[in-house]
Amino acid sequence: MKPTLWLVAAVLSALSGACGDPVHSDAVAALGPEAPGVPPGPNHRPGQPCLACHGGSGPAGRQFSVGGTVYMTQRVPYPDGGAPPASAPGAGVTVQLTDSKSSTHTTTTNGVGNFYVYLSDWAPVAPIGGITTDGGVPDTSHAIQITQGTNMDIMYSHVGRDGSCADCHFYPPGPLTPGPIYLVPAMR
Repeated sequence: MKPTLWLVAAVLSALSGACGDPVHSDAVAALGPEAPGVPPGPNHRPGQPCLACHGGSGPAGRQFSVGGTVYMTQRVPYPDGGAPPASAPGAGVTVQLTDSKSSTHTTTTNGVGNFYVYLSDWAPVAPIGGITTDGGVPDTSHAIQITQGTNMDIMYSHVGRDGSCADCHFYPPGPLTPGPIYLVPAMR
């Protein structure tokens, strides 16, 4: 009788593992290992999609509503297609987010340019940013703004799905992405 119970438990355990979300599992696996010497925490994985792990499906313990990375100066690919050196992180940049119900949350980037908002602190109603007036003109009071001193950048398009900035903002810029989030545009 005991072997039968053990067999049932083993089958149920195997079946419960098969019910996971393979797309989510693949997204987490695609992030690869942690950078050497950087433990999980506020400074890890700059430029990566935060909600892959900090979304509702885990594996991280704390859930974010929004998370991303700001860099100081825009990187523009060299004419030969080569990549210039990475930009310095945008440390101490203020990030202001406003949702469709005019609920605003402001946070500041850390030393590696990362920012995140715990879902328990702010549960925005989509979309975030990108609200227009009745005439279709962008409403800057609903735009996503990043500022530091006299430098400011505004994102007028909206965030209508998960709050991982890196899902849309990654290097190099091209038809599928505007590129990473930069506080200061490149000098041409």
